Amino acid sequence: MGFFDKFRQPKRPRPRNSPTPLQPSSPPPDEVWPWPDIDRPVVQLVQRRVAFHEAGHAVVARCFGIEVMDLSIRRRVRSLGRVTPVATPAWQQVEKYGDLRRLADESPESRLRTPVDVLHPRSLFDYEESLQAELHTCLAGAVAEEMQFSSCTGGRGDWRRFHLQVSCCYGDLNGFVSGSSIALLRHRYWNSCKEILTKPENWTWVKAVAKAAVRSEHG
Repeated sequence: MGFFDKFRQPKRPRPRNSPTPLQPSSPPPDEVWPWPDIDRPVVQLVQRRVAFHEAGHAVVARCFGIEVMDLSIRRRVRSLGRVTPVATPAWQQVEKYGDLRRLADESPESRLRTPVDVLHPRSLFDYEESLQAELHTCLAGAVAEEMQFSSCTGGRGDWRRFHLQVSCCYGDLNGFVSGSSIALLRHRYWNSCKEILTKPENWTWVKAVAKAAVRSEHG
């Protein structure tokens, strides 16, 4: 049973000498925990928003069978929280695409300028399951935050990841997808995420994970 599943299922006795998943560790030097001025109500509200946001990512990832290695709401210079899932086949394809695009940008005359080995028209069933999981997981944090607080203040990195995933898997040979198509897909997956998280068992799971993140001594 994974770390996040313990907030969903009844606890069972752990066999002796079995590894405990996600053992807490001291924050790295570039991370801050606890948050500065955490006694201020406005800071506590922001921290709760971040906790629900990251819990949404984690729970929807687990609903699609993606293992979650870590969830953190330790503050960093450019982020307030993050979820670390196991890389899916769809995301591995995106990383390969990104590497080739960077290489092409560095060598404008290279034959790799258009990485057709990545951006060829794909079969519908090529890593389709993990693609659906990735697109849902990208948006789930913002959906959970809006469900709890009636608005969403974060998620720019999530939008970029969603756009990159769509560009790689649905784009033409240059990775282009029209803005209207992106908006349509985002609307569709947003509504699907909301339907998933609205289920009582999943929303209870989100609240439990968010609460545990806020109360953790390690963030």
